[in-house]
Amino acid sequence: MSTVSSTSGESVLCKTYHAPTSYSLLQSKTKNVPLKTLTAILALVCLLLTLTVIILTVLPRFSIGDPRVEDSCLVKDGIDSMELYNGRADVFSDLHDYEIKIIVDFIHGQRHLNLTLPQDAGLNSNYIHVVEMISPPKQEVLLYLDKKGPRPQRMARAFIFRGGLQEPVVEEYLVGPLPNPNSMSLMKTNSRKTTIPYNVRPFSAFELKAFRVHALPKILGRIYNVLKESYNATLDNCAKKCLRFMITPVSSGFLEPGRRKSWFWFAYDLEFYTLHPLDFQFLVDTTDSDPRRWEIQKIFYANQLFQSIDELLEKYAGNNINKTRSSFPVLPTEDQYSAVYLRGVPVPNENRPPPQQVQPAGPRYTVNGNLVQYMDWRFNVRVSPTFGTQFFDIRYKGERIIYELSMQEIAVLYSGHSPAASMLYFADSAGLFGTRMRGMMPGMDCPDYATMLDAVMYTSNDKGTRRFENSMCIFEHSPETPLRRHRAYGMSGAFYSGLIDYVLVVRMYICIINYDYVFDFVFHNNGGIEVKVSATGYLATSFYYPEEEKFGTRISKNVVAGLHHHLFHFKADVDINGVDNRFQTLNIGAERKTNVWAEDPTRGHTQNYFRSEYKSTEREALYDFDFHHPKYLLFSSNKPTELGHTPSYRLIHKGMTKAILPEGEGFEPSVSWGRHQMAVTRQKDDEMSSSSMFAMWDAEDPVVSFKKYWEDNEDILDKDIVAWITLGSYHIPQTENVPTTATVGTTQSFFLVPFNYFNEDPSLASRDAVKIMPLDPRSPNSGAAINRHNMSLFFDCETKRIDQRLSRNSTFLFS
Repeated sequence: MSTVSSTSGESVLCKTYHAPTSYSLLQSKTKNVPLKTLTAILALVCLLLTLTVIILTVLPRFSIGDPRVEDSCLVKDGIDSMELYNGRADVFSDLHDYEIKIIVDFIHGQRHLNLTLPQDAGLNSNYIHVVEMISPPKQEVLLYLDKKGPRPQRMARAFIFRGGLQEPVVEEYLVGPLPNPNSMSLMKTNSRKTTIPYNVRPFSAFELKAFRVHALPKILGRIYNVLKESYNATLDNCAKKCLRFMITPVSSGFLEPGRRKSWFWFAYDLEFYTLHPLDFQFLVDTTDSDPRRWEIQKIFYANQLFQSIDELLEKYAGNNINKTRSSFPVLPTEDQYSAVYLRGVPVPNENRPPPQQVQPAGPRYTVNGNLVQYMDWRFNVRVSPTFGTQFFDIRYKGERIIYELSMQEIAVLYSGHSPAASMLYFADSAGLFGTRMRGMMPGMDCPDYATMLDAVMYTSNDKGTRRFENSMCIFEHSPETPLRRHRAYGMSGAFYSGLIDYVLVVRMYICIINYDYVFDFVFHNNGGIEVKVSATGYLATSFYYPEEEKFGTRISKNVVAGLHHHLFHFKADVDINGVDNRFQTLNIGAERKTNVWAEDPTRGHTQNYFRSEYKSTEREALYDFDFHHPKYLLFSSNKPTELGHTPSYRLIHKGMTKAILPEGEGFEPSVSWGRHQMAVTRQKDDEMSSSSMFAMWDAEDPVVSFKKYWEDNEDILDKDIVAWITLGSYHIPQTENVPTTATVGTTQSFFLVPFNYFNEDPSLASRDAVKIMPLDPRSPNSGAAINRHNMSLFFDCETKRIDQRLSRNSTFLFS
């Protein structure tokens, strides 16, 4: 066969790019061709390929204009995003844009609601805030999937802000069936409120507009001189020295019943503004649905609290208080400590590109509408405006493992000295997670060969239906860690076997104000699922005072970044070998006994052991990590295998955190799911989520009180059960978090992996594996045969060089 020389002087086979079918055809046609003729043909092919590469490499250097001409780039098929809702609407597919229009038109046809279109609405209007798909009852879906029942009706839910009522409320309605809805009614459920007090509504674009139009003018004109003298900047008519405002919602857990308040605070309008905070804050009562009646109640300035604007101005004019003097930064933007620009001595020293992964023959997965298939995996995926990405009917080797897997809530609990910093408790669902998934950059946020997916959603914040481009991406890649390998060496049965861990990743980014969260749902080829989240983006900060030091880290002369606790909550509706499952722990303990095998059989000996413990009720199943009592967490089917095992999936928790706020105090009731690392409850269609978009404000009486899911202490043995998993970490900021926080060290994750579910490792079916055996078992170093399971066609010349070397000398592998 034709070869080309490598840098080491060895001969290697030339790389070919035939498709597998073409390769088989070539083989069949060349069976009777003489070896010399075949060698000559291949030599000619290699020569032509080499000349082609040289021509394509050299010619662009002589082109006119920029040498990096786009015409020299290869066109990539399918580079544009795919819409997630292409194809027929089915039981798991999300709302199509035409369905959204039908629903909105139908709701607006209900004259008694007196609805206003979002582009014309205000805070005291009646308008649709969100429309989204609602999952049918699980039992109906399972009967349909098993071809034992009709396709369940597709239904939607709509959240309507009724700010125009004398007693304003938010209401949750059920609308359907699709595609021709004929009914609309208030949602009926025991798991959450569906008529919600208006004071716990989530933020909306209308509230921010109302604040700027009605609240700011009440204070800006009066404090103009204070802002100008103190910070050398203003909010309006400011040229290049501008301020902007930020909001700290005050949870109802800290307020008198029925009130809604927020602290507003100023920062320099620079890249990025959260790293340029100032010490002017003011408290606004925004309870009234008519923003003209909003009240400015308190002022915080220069580490002092004033009960009114009048008090501040009187003491400021009389020079009876401390005054802040801060200059607007004058450095160019690229030199600001808060801006991300290339700084320092560039690395690498030369312009040499990093390694890249490629798909030599295109993707090995398919995306058909919202159905994804990869190797032995099959699942449905959709994007909810309120939850973000949801997975349904996750199957491996044809068997359902998980009915639903989804992220439920992100909470961030800050600490600080100033009023705004000390009240900074976020439940980020208020921002509508699905609408925060967008703007992903191919080649950076995802590999450039990834499949980018768009979503279509209806929210009032976006003035109706909007296409969210690049909301999610799907790609296969390898973290270059072996899924399995072993090297046996020497004269006793030498061999090598290995399999790189190629995985399918479904990735989304949720960007909320300053933080960017990277969510990866990873599907491994041994039946394991990994869910991980990493945090990056900018810190939230406060103006520096000595009192802030025990709450945070000083990152600039006038800036301190506060300690905060990240919390993430997930739902995993596990169906292991059916819906009737049990939750068990394998408790690991230490046993002291006499060692009957020792020379002195009376001598003591201690070793570990484990025993199984089934949890019968929801309270028993609450899981709090304890180093003193290690255990495995298993979701099992009561259908023993031939070996007597219960087929199981094991939950491996890699993101332990402990919420230490007192239970039931302040903001804590809104995030009661954070009390435990996991809870296991009976599956109920009503208990669809552990949180809600109202959680930012509703601690006084949560719209969804997760603790109620397990307080009724129902039986869970051999029942349809759901795991609710908490991840999180405490973050004490550091100067290396400036300007942005790196993901290194911020990742939390959990795994669901088979445990006695299969009789052997299911990855044995993967043709990505390699098996190497000595040609002569009595002389393992004198050459080996490499079996790449007919996949070597797509491997590069370096791989073929290694294979040729091994065929002659396998010393490096087996010696």
